[in-house]
Amino acid sequence: MMDFFFDDYIKLLSNKSLIYPKNFTPNFLIDTYKYDLLAKEYSSKGLKVPEALEGLKHRTGYEYFLKIYITQSLAMNFSETSFPAYRFLLPDILVDDWLSIVDLHKSNCRDHSIHQPLTSYIVFKLLGGGRSEDSFKIDNEPLLDLCIKSLLKDDKSNLIYEYAVSTCNNKAIDITHQPNIAYSVWKQLFFETAMKAAIFHDMGYPWQFINRINSSIKNSDFRFEEIKTHSTQVITNFANRLILAPFWGYQSTRIPPSTWNDTLIKLISKSLTQTHGFPGALSFLYLNDLIRKYPDENKYKLHQFSIEWAALGIMMHDMKNIYWGNNKKQPENKFLRLSFDKDPLSCIICLADLLQEFERPFVKLSILKSSSNFEYSYSCKQSSLRQSNSLLEIHYHFRNNTFKAVNKKFKQKEEFEFFDQKYGYLDFSSIGIKSVKLICQ
Repeated sequence: MMDFFFDDYIKLLSNKSLIYPKNFTPNFLIDTYKYDLLAKEYSSKGLKVPEALEGLKHRTGYEYFLKIYITQSLAMNFSETSFPAYRFLLPDILVDDWLSIVDLHKSNCRDHSIHQPLTSYIVFKLLGGGRSEDSFKIDNEPLLDLCIKSLLKDDKSNLIYEYAVSTCNNKAIDITHQPNIAYSVWKQLFFETAMKAAIFHDMGYPWQFINRINSSIKNSDFRFEEIKTHSTQVITNFANRLILAPFWGYQSTRIPPSTWNDTLIKLISKSLTQTHGFPGALSFLYLNDLIRKYPDENKYKLHQFSIEWAALGIMMHDMKNIYWGNNKKQPENKFLRLSFDKDPLSCIICLADLLQEFERPFVKLSILKSSSNFEYSYSCKQSSLRQSNSLLEIHYHFRNNTFKAVNKKFKQKEEFEFFDQKYGYLDFSSIGIKSVKLICQ
């Protein structure tokens, strides 16, 4: 069993045990001239980080603000090497996250500023901080090792492994040369990339927030950009990137029907407007592309691959609704199913995202006689993960029976959509997990 809660996160920080690895960062890929141009543009307009934090402090109250400050300070520190352009986005991300919490377009909106760093804390624990002996165990086998074995399996090639070998041209990751070295490198690469994807996995929420508002005023919208045009541009500009692999069912060999391009454009369009994962992944790639050297033949191709792979994890954690479509009984786009044998990293991000229920603030609106008042609260105090034989259990420990009752129905729906044995979006069957239960207590 493994438990996850805020005080444990703080304890790991205090002990300096929660370490964010920086072996495959984009530092060596950066064109300093391009970065300086972006920094100059940022400094000339828009909110700055101190202004955003000061504004939030007056709107959220000390307790909530302190959690934002602690968690986002850590994210900022890690982003200096893992995602340098994050500092230019952060003020608007923080403010838009608060706006979406108090927004009326969607009920039960919850925090993401605290949620993302805490999701990375869960990934850290699940993967043992990159150490097999400390990783969560599935039938006594470390989850971290199960992830690497899925990528390096002998029976058939994994597309992510193939993509890395073909684009990086690095013998250190080629299992056919020196298996022990390759295994060790993949282990480090997997852990670091998973941490990178986890801490930035919800950065697309401002785009989804904007899309919600746009959908409400679409009849009077004076902008005439066609989403189909945007989708075609995405397909063209990101044609050879790993992020589009799921739309081809993670297959490297393709003989699509003549109608597939139209289907693909529709799927991309829905993913752009109905998810936060896809626009978040695209912006993650684009902002890294904006400041990297190119064309430039360098020896740091594994660093670029880590960015590509993290973007895939950011995207796939939120493709459940595209997978299901409008069908309530079985999925419309079965090829988008997230399975551990094809994409273990995205599975870990998705699992951690589901586990991170604790300490997620939401707004309670109190109506007074002559005014109204916002109160920031949270319902879940701890999450736990247990495994026995072919059953995986996620336990949510709620603060009281009222919160438990409110969340129980929602969790039942999530259990079916994510973990139904036949149709669930997340498939862990390749590592012996046949059933996953979400338990409220």
